[in-house]
Amino acid sequence: GCDVVVFEREAEPGGLLRYGIGPYRLPREILAREIQYIKKLGVEFRTSTPVDLSRDFENLKREFSAVVMTIGSWNDRMLGVPGEDLDGVEGCIHFLCRLYRGEITELRERVAVIGDGNAAYDTARSLVRLGAQTTIVSWFPENLIPADMEEQTAARDEGIALIDSTQVIGFVGENGRVTGIRCAGTEPGVPDAKGIPWPVIISGQEPFELQFDRVIVAIGQMGHCGGIEKIHGVGATPHGFIRVDNGCRTTLQGVYAAGDAANGPSSVVWAMASGREAARRVYEDLSGRAFPRMSLRRPSDRDFPPITPDVPSVARVHMPERQPAARRSVFEEVALGFDESQALSEAARCLQCGVCSECLECLNVCGPEGAIHHDDSASETTEHAGVIIIADPTLAPPIKGEDVIRAYSTKARDTDVHAMMLRGFAAAAEAMIFLGGSSQRMRGHGLSFSPPDPELSPDLRVGVFVCRCNDTFGWPEGWDEYVSGLCRLPHVYCGETLASACRAEGASHILRTIREMGLTRVVLASCVCCPLDFICSSCTDQRTRLKDALFKGTGVSRAMVETCNLRGEVLRLIPRDPRLAFRQFSGLVERSIGRAKKLKSMPSPARPYNFTTAVIGSSEASVKSALTLAQMGLEVFLLGLLDEPLLDPLPHANIHSFLGSVVRSVRGTVGNFQVAVELNGVEQIIQVGAVILGERARKRIPYIPLEDLPPHRVDATMQRRGLVGIPFHAAGSTSVPGIFVAGPAGISVSERVKGAAAAISAASVMPRGPRKNKGYTVVVDESLCRGCGRCMQVCPYQAVSFRKNHIGGWSAVVDEALCKGCGNCITHCPSSAVDSPYRNRQVLEQMIKEILL
Repeated sequence: GCDVVVFEREAEPGGLLRYGIGPYRLPREILAREIQYIKKLGVEFRTSTPVDLSRDFENLKREFSAVVMTIGSWNDRMLGVPGEDLDGVEGCIHFLCRLYRGEITELRERVAVIGDGNAAYDTARSLVRLGAQTTIVSWFPENLIPADMEEQTAARDEGIALIDSTQVIGFVGENGRVTGIRCAGTEPGVPDAKGIPWPVIISGQEPFELQFDRVIVAIGQMGHCGGIEKIHGVGATPHGFIRVDNGCRTTLQGVYAAGDAANGPSSVVWAMASGREAARRVYEDLSGRAFPRMSLRRPSDRDFPPITPDVPSVARVHMPERQPAARRSVFEEVALGFDESQALSEAARCLQCGVCSECLECLNVCGPEGAIHHDDSASETTEHAGVIIIADPTLAPPIKGEDVIRAYSTKARDTDVHAMMLRGFAAAAEAMIFLGGSSQRMRGHGLSFSPPDPELSPDLRVGVFVCRCNDTFGWPEGWDEYVSGLCRLPHVYCGETLASACRAEGASHILRTIREMGLTRVVLASCVCCPLDFICSSCTDQRTRLKDALFKGTGVSRAMVETCNLRGEVLRLIPRDPRLAFRQFSGLVERSIGRAKKLKSMPSPARPYNFTTAVIGSSEASVKSALTLAQMGLEVFLLGLLDEPLLDPLPHANIHSFLGSVVRSVRGTVGNFQVAVELNGVEQIIQVGAVILGERARKRIPYIPLEDLPPHRVDATMQRRGLVGIPFHAAGSTSVPGIFVAGPAGISVSERVKGAAAAISAASVMPRGPRKNKGYTVVVDESLCRGCGRCMQVCPYQAVSFRKNHIGGWSAVVDEALCKGCGNCITHCPSSAVDSPYRNRQVLEQMIKEILL
């Protein structure tokens, strides 16, 4: 969107592409076509308009918002030996410019080109086409010449002579005109740090002379901007190049530099890349917006098949070229291009290009799914929000406002994950305060529960549904007949295959069949691993989409469905070993049918909940927690500590300050804590749903898991590098779910941030609706429990407690709201009293029996 004007000294644009590279390598019609395309974009070229930096620079700065200096590196590096000022001695850049301006049309002389890089060979090949008898003089031996081997071969084919291991130490002339060069023999020297054996003159050898009519020096280029610093204050390097930062910015605001003028001589590709980078920086500085970047790197998230050792190695197709005898006298392009068969052969070599060629075969493979849209284009959408949280400083848009929250510190650049988490929590708390009037907060006491799943019918009517996953891995002949033949098994009334169960048509067919056939148990063989209502790290969009379609508002109980991961365990084997795949397939399906017949109803957790938070202590972090919760619309009890009773109330209607109160202990679990408080000499129990402790309060107030059990201190140890055996605790969390620390030690953020983070953590544990049936929490058979306490010791989530049983002893109880289903308690229980209803011991024993027998 920027208006661009290019000032060009020469009569035609193109720079060294036109005045340095020969048309036998870069045809001028191709260059003209590229420049014409740039002009169509709106770029204005002012040719034959040299810019005098000492006179015109200030005018350019006043006329344009930005000035980009891409003035190249047009000065030839010379040898610095006697006689270099003779007529007939010139640099290769100077000579090529004269040639391609049209000043030279013929040159039938003996010409020496001093140098051994690509520029020297390019100059020599241009001289041959002018009729010159050309010789390249290099101080390297032929086998160490750094020019590309293709250049050396082409020069040799075109009749260019080579004198190697020779260093020019002077020029010979008569009447001010060069007649030859004085040389000395060289040999490779000691390799430098990069391994280059720079030649040295052979000691004791006599110099010798070679006769030439003209000499071209092609040993490199030099910067010519050394004086610009004195004129306008634009920084320059000691080598005469413009000094820039990583963003192509010079030391003068609004002035940029790119290409050879800033980076020194390089290839065309690097020069253009530098110009593109300068354009990005100019756009970003002028607009304040990030420039959209195109990544041309190989995608890291794409699954490329490995190149196996049995793949034959095929050589590159040789590029056809004009015959040397025909091309020596013309500047026509040397490379002729591939014919159709050569192009096909070369393209067949590319095994992993990863680039779409728009053949559209994927549309045919995808078929009715219609998941691929080649005509899609980028689009913008507008989302309406009450608050914006910007969590990444590198992506921060240039917007301001009190409802724009930045969840990062401008000063902190450390990578402490706990500090970053606390800042994120605090930002969420601030957002909830802004949105406080948009939602109603529960208060007082309630019972959190979910309606129980439908009872499983004692009548066994099993239906088997097998998903082919769109035949992605193939689907062997005979598998459909096997699935339909499952109806011969006892209690199996249906066996069907589906092209794709996760599509709306597939899921609706399953539901319709369940209702029409009165199925009471279902085996679902697809990519879904379990029917439970949660998402784990293995879940995909397809898995969650299928589970939502089957269980959300359909009346189908999760307890009546037995799932098996057909895609992961069977389908992947089809391309490699179809027979093994079928054995795995039949075994997996038949075992799943057996398990489906033994399915049981899942538990429905129900537990009391208090919607008030107790904040204990009067530190800065604790006070911030109380005020944040109150501003969010939640009820807060503010309590004091032993030796630090609460003396000053906080002025907010949602905060109940218990002046003079002292907390003696805390017991209970999340949603149902009992805080023992002494107030005016009377001890009373206050019911709360969450507790926020100051760091001192955490160390001094005992936590009693259960009545009649000894108290212990609340642990707030966080995971650290190299420290094992600690469950993950978010910053500010503790070993007791529902108890949070307002001022966790060892984290470099302000106390106010810590307090706000604790407040949002406490608010997040309050239920906003019925708790979901997890289906994987463990249960305890009271008749088998010995009350040994091993399960309580190994539970990392404080989910196990004890209560007295009917014979006066103790038995374990699992809080389903806290249990994560890890199974530690099941493995440690000596009497097998602890079990999982979804994958119980009976299932595990049967599985082991099937494997061993």
